[in-house]
Amino acid sequence: MDCVEYFISCEIFKEILECVQYLHESKPQIIHRDLKPENILIVKNVRNGRFLKLCDFGLATVHDKRIHDRTSQKHTPDIGDYRYVALEILAIIHGNK
Repeated sequence: MDCVEYFISCEIFKEILECVQYLHESKPQIIHRDLKPENILIVKNVRNGRFLKLCDFGLATVHDKRIHDRTSQKHTPDIGDYRYVALEILAIIHGNK
């Protein structure tokens, strides 16, 4: 990876983080739960050459603390692709808390 490719990769990663931050800071909070390369769209844009979008919110949950605290089921058992799931989620699934 040359310097230009590295810079572009960092910019794309920064945009992905900004998308996730926006979802997590929204009211109520939205948790995507299936973030992977296939769910990131990069569209050409006249202004800066690209525009990044997150897609496939099929496993997303809306995290409203008022509702979350009153229900016994916090999230559906579904998770996204095992290749991209967080290690702490795998530990919970396999009982290694």
